[in-house]
Amino acid sequence: MTQGMRRYDIDWLRVIAMGAIFLLHSLHLFDMGTDWHLRNADQSMLVLILRGLIDIWAIPLFFVLSGAGAWFALKRRSGGRFLVERVKRLLVPLYTVGIFAIALPQIYFDAFTRGYSGSFGAVIAADLGSVRFAPEWPGLTSFFSGHLWFLQFLFLISVVVLPLLLYLRSESGKRLISRVAGWCSHRGGIFLLILPIAAIRIALMGTILGQHSWAFFAFYAVLFLTGYFLMGDERFTEAIRRNTWVGLALGIVGFGAQGFLILTQEYRMFNEPFSRMFVLYEIILSIGIWGFIVFLMGFAKKRLNRPSRLLSYANEAVLPFYLFHQTVILGIAWFVIRWNLGILPKALIVIVTSFAATLILYDAFVKDSNVLRFFFGMRPKRIPQPPGS
Repeated sequence: MTQGMRRYDIDWLRVIAMGAIFLLHSLHLFDMGTDWHLRNADQSMLVLILRGLIDIWAIPLFFVLSGAGAWFALKRRSGGRFLVERVKRLLVPLYTVGIFAIALPQIYFDAFTRGYSGSFGAVIAADLGSVRFAPEWPGLTSFFSGHLWFLQFLFLISVVVLPLLLYLRSESGKRLISRVAGWCSHRGGIFLLILPIAAIRIALMGTILGQHSWAFFAFYAVLFLTGYFLMGDERFTEAIRRNTWVGLALGIVGFGAQGFLILTQEYRMFNEPFSRMFVLYEIILSIGIWGFIVFLMGFAKKRLNRPSRLLSYANEAVLPFYLFHQTVILGIAWFVIRWNLGILPKALIVIVTSFAATLILYDAFVKDSNVLRFFFGMRPKRIPQPPGS
C-alpha cells in the first residue's frame, strides 16, 4: 500500500492493542502482582507471567499508534483543528461519561478492597472531597486512579509535542525524518530506536517514582513521537517488515531477561537511580518493549493490511469499548470472585461475559445515537439520504 493511503494494519493494531488491554485488566484480578480495584482470594504466578507478557507491549503500542494517527490527522487539518479534535475525542468523554458514570463504580470497588463497608454514596462523597491537583503526575489523583489516565496523558502529550509535530511537517523536519529513516534502513537499523526509549527510562524512572508519574509521561511521549516518525517515511515500514521475526526474538529475550532480574535481584536495586543494575534492567526492558512492537507492526503490515467489515466495526468501537471495559470487568468480577470456583473457570467467566457485556453496551446505547457518540468521543453517524434527495 503506498504512502498516504489508509493503513489498515494500523487500524487492526489498535483493535489488537485494545483486546490485549481488556485481557490485561481481566487477568489482574487473579495475578500475584500489585493491589488492584478488586482481588480474587486465590492468585496465580502463571497469570502474573501472562499479564507481564502482555503488559510489556500493550500500552506502549497504543502510544506508538496514537503518534502514527497524529501523522495522518495533521495531513488533513491545521494544528488548531487538531487540538479541537483532540478535545472532542479525549477530553469530552473523559470529563463527562468518564468521570460522572464510568469512574464512580471503580472508586467504590477500591474502597471495598481497602476494607470499607459503607454505602456507595458515602464513598463517592468522600472521594469528591479529596480531589486535588497533584504535581507529582499529570492529572488528578482521585478520579484518574482507574484506566481513564490514558486519555489524560494522551491529550497532554498531544498538546506538549504539537509544535514539534508541526515542525516535522516542514521541509527541514522532513529532512530530519529522512535522515533517521536512512539510519534505520540499514540491516538491524530499526532497533536504533531502542536508544531514545532506553535513554528516557534511564534518565527518569529512578528519580521520578510512581505508576503514572511524569517519568511515564515522558516515556509515553517518546513512544508517541516514534510512532509519528514511523509514518513519515516508507523506509521505516520496510525496515520493520524485514525485521519482524528479529523483533519477536528480541521481545522474548527482553521479557525473559527482565523477568529473571526481577526474580533473582532485590526489587530496591531497580529503584536506585543510575546504578549498574538499574541501567541494565531499563536497557533490557526497552529492548523487550521495542522488539515486541516491531514484531507486531511487521506482522500486521504483512498479514493485516486489508479492509474488512469486522475491522470497520471494531475500529470505530475502540474508544467506547476502552471507556466501558474496566468498569464492566469489575462489575462482573464483584460477583464472580466470591464463587467457590478455581482461577481458570472464574477467569474465563469474567473474560467472556465482560467482553459480551461491553459490546452490548456499545451496540445498544452508543453506536447509533449521535448524542451519546459525541460524549464517547466519536464522530456523528451519517444518516443515509433517500434516493433523489
